Formats: sequence, structure tokens, C-alpha cells
Amino acid sequence: MTEPEDPAATPERLVLFTDAVAAIAITLLILPLLETLADVEEHTDLSDLIHDNRAGFGAFLLGFAVIFRFWWGHHRVFGHLSQLRGPIVILSGLWTLAIVTLPVLTAVITDFPPSSGSVAMYCGTLALATGSLSVLSIYVYRRPELSVGRTPLPFDEVVGTLVTFGALLLAAVIGSVFPQINYFALFLLFLTGPVERLLRSRWRRPRPVA
Repeated sequence: MTEPEDPAATPERLVLFTDAVAAIAITLLILPLLETLADVEEHTDLSDLIHDNRAGFGAFLLGFAVIFRFWWGHHRVFGHLSQLRGPIVILSGLWTLAIVTLPVLTAVITDFPPSSGSVAMYCGTLALATGSLSVLSIYVYRRPELSVGRTPLPFDEVVGTLVTFGALLLAAVIGSVFPQINYFALFLLFLTGPVERLLRSRWRRPRPVA
């Protein structure tokens, strides 16, 4: 039994909302640096300013890259959708929750030394974003009727989100259990490319028939 459709509820409207959330989250990342510049004395040298606030600049670049990558992954999935269903909205809501939390957690990792709790919160939030996107990708892939008029979501996209989710979940566990590793566990993300290529070459299968 299919769910009743709401003519006002379209993938485009939901994408506009999530795009706005991601844009606002990225904008919030820069606000601490603007406050830093506002407090700078006139005689402060630019190189000294950057050196003294390198953690803040690094956190901004990290947060920007993370949110931009998550936004692009979400956007690509919705590029294959022509219809909405309740689970899609719920999963996008979980994804949005993770995105709006990231600016706060970025400030935490900038102002406080690494700890098991901070690593678990940050990496866990990243895992929430990729986990919800992974389930969303599987849901869309298994329902090609939601892509009428558009190209159905390829299985490669599902593999990519699942591998990234697995890497972030593992990073959250390693970084929180072994405090000396902390955020360096995120370097596991560099392995996602080779793992994706390996899985795609060995785990290809035909799209389920609607």
C-alpha cells in the first residue's frame, strides 16, 4: 500500500530547506573568527594573528569541508528523487540535526583539549549524518518508483555512503576508547576511496525490479 501524496510536499522543497540549513551552519563556523578579528589590536601583525589562532582557522576549514561534503552527498541522493515519502523526510531530519549541531561541536574541539567525550560527540555526530544518509540511500535505491522521470539512484552511491558511515563509526570508537589517538582516528576516511573501489568491483548487482 502506497502512502498518500501531498502535492505541496516535493523533493525540491525539502532540498531547499536542507540547503539553507547547510548554508547557515557553514556561516556560523566563521563567526568565532570574526569575533577574533574584532578584538585584534591595531598593531597586531597578520602572521602573529594567524599563528595565535591557528586552531580556530583549522577548525573552520575542517568544519567547512565536513559540512560541504555531507551537503553534496545529500544533494546527490535527492537529484534522483521525483517523489517524497515519510521515511525520506524523517531521515533527512536526522541528517539536518547532525548538520546544525556541527558548528557547536566545532567550537568545542577548538576551545577544549581532546577527550573521550568530545571525540565521541564529534565523530558520533558525523556518523549520525552519514548513517542517516546511508539508510536514505538504501531506501531510495530499493524503491526506483520514487525516481520516475529521473535516473534511479545507482548502487555505487549506496556503497559510498555505507563505507563512509563505517569509517566514521570506527573512528568514533577508536578515538574515544584510545584518548591518545583522539581526532587522528578520522584519518580512516582516507581509506574509504580504496575500500569503495574494492567493494564496487566485487559487489555489483542488478537493480531490483519495481
